[in-house]
Amino acid sequence: MKKRYWFISIISVFILGAVFFSLARKRNNHSTFYGEYMYDSLYPSCSYSEKNVFYLADYGILHLIDTDSGKDIIYCDKPNCTHERYSHNNENPSCPAVFYGLCKSGIVVHNGHLYFLGNMTDEDFNTQYLYEMDVNGENRKSVVALPGIENIRYVLYRDNYVIGGYYNRVELNDENQIINENKPEAGIFVIDLENYEFYKGEILTGEQINITDISYENGFVYYSIVRFNDDVTEKVIADATEGDFADFIYNNQMYEIYKYDIKNKEDVLITVIDHVYDLDLIGMDAYYTTKDGYYKFDTASGEKVSLDAVKKTVPKDKVFFYGFKSDGNDLYFSYRDESNECVYCRLKENDVIELMRLPDEKAFGFVCICGTSVYINYNDDEGKFCLGVININDLNSGVYKPKKLRYYNE
Repeated sequence: MKKRYWFISIISVFILGAVFFSLARKRNNHSTFYGEYMYDSLYPSCSYSEKNVFYLADYGILHLIDTDSGKDIIYCDKPNCTHERYSHNNENPSCPAVFYGLCKSGIVVHNGHLYFLGNMTDEDFNTQYLYEMDVNGENRKSVVALPGIENIRYVLYRDNYVIGGYYNRVELNDENQIINENKPEAGIFVIDLENYEFYKGEILTGEQINITDISYENGFVYYSIVRFNDDVTEKVIADATEGDFADFIYNNQMYEIYKYDIKNKEDVLITVIDHVYDLDLIGMDAYYTTKDGYYKFDTASGEKVSLDAVKKTVPKDKVFFYGFKSDGNDLYFSYRDESNECVYCRLKENDVIELMRLPDEKAFGFVCICGTSVYINYNDDEGKFCLGVININDLNSGVYKPKKLRYYNE
């Protein structure tokens, strides 16, 4: 029996090793491990491409999911590796799939390397690092320090740049002691992988400020910031929770859209949008919802465009509107109507196409769209919260056949 398990273990290692070997050979031939990755707006340690998903399990072990097959493997090809976790008794785990620290984000394969953003030094929690390693996770090294950054929320790898969005909440003195627990800041940073140069955009401040989206277009970073207006304090927010808090948010929260010129290292405030329920930055443009309807702000022209087709489709007495996701020039959105069904639609040019209706218990939420892969969150038949994927052609045909990729709670 022992021989049998030993044989199975050797075969498993061989298969995984073959995967990495194939990856190395195909790096210049559109390998499925390469391509553009999208971030997860809720889970910074998750990255999505058309063919695979990288994610860190709660215990800090890197997993890879093959989207086509649904197979989920630990990203390690070391023979007989036990994938031991990081702990104070094991501060240098030998498994190349182990990542640790308070901030863990942006794990992708890019330009022949595996990258990771975080802090594995157990020092200076307001400094993060870019770690570069071989595709299989070996030969890990810190190549860039990112001082003054506590929490990295979004990361994109585009062209030869690493682009991230961050937010801070505390201020430290020279001895790394907290001297202010309420100093909210947010902004973006860029790392040039040709020379490992690091630069930050403007450091933005404001009550409860946070970064909500980033995108990259031809040497420019577009990003959106949300914060309260200058009259709002922590006490005002606390008092507002006793009343209609949703109305308070609508009247006092504002979004700011910025453009960062990488070459000239300059930020430009493009516009401020207030009295808004939500806002999605898609490419260069902002899509948002108000009490009056649905709008697009075109950053190139500076024009506000009413999305009349969406307004005609979504009833005024809707329960909730879930925002927009994009696939090229098409927009996808969903809303819950008065019958408590979730309705999924596609906005193509100026026409809205209803794709499907699902009862609330069967509803899904869009995570991101990468090529033909539409990643979603949903509850399976056992009520467990899952990450899944559906083919965009099925979605456009109104066919809902989710492929389960992972449970979030395991």
